[in-house]
Amino acid sequence: MVDQTADHVGAGRGEEPVVGVGGKLERAPRNFEELSVSRAIRLATRGIVLRCPHCGAGRLRESWMKLVPSCPSCGLRTDRGEEDFFLGGMMWNIVFAEGLLLLSAVLIGILTWPDVPWTLLQWVGTALMVIAPFVFYPFSLGFWLACDILIRPVTEEELSWHRENPSDTFRHIVDR
Repeated sequence: MVDQTADHVGAGRGEEPVVGVGGKLERAPRNFEELSVSRAIRLATRGIVLRCPHCGAGRLRESWMKLVPSCPSCGLRTDRGEEDFFLGGMMWNIVFAEGLLLLSAVLIGILTWPDVPWTLLQWVGTALMVIAPFVFYPFSLGFWLACDILIRPVTEEELSWHRENPSDTFRHIVDR
């Protein structure tokens, strides 16, 4: 039981207050499906194939380097109303590109051992670091949107805000 009667402790995190005995607020039971591995896989798959991770219906890509401002199906904004939202997508882009570099270097090293072509490895690595970020960019943004929805599930209140506000309006969120 939560001792607060004015503000709900889980407000803003998808938890709805429930009035208990004596007018005290209790947390509603958590929906464990939102924390499941199958949901995480479903969201990640939708994001990587550039579909809206929330509804799975809307296409996310406007062009190779640009996402649509919002899902045409459910109205979820692809920046979730935050100016710096895509910093996480940029981080995943670096992780994917460097992961490809590591994988290719290890694979070339194993397949050509003991005569590893170091010059070839150097040129392939340089080319991968120039090309891979452009190839992975839209997928990393979709994957980041899916990760964010997994961490912070979309609420009806947030969806209505996304539908009502233009894409150049940003929310001012105070975490704590």
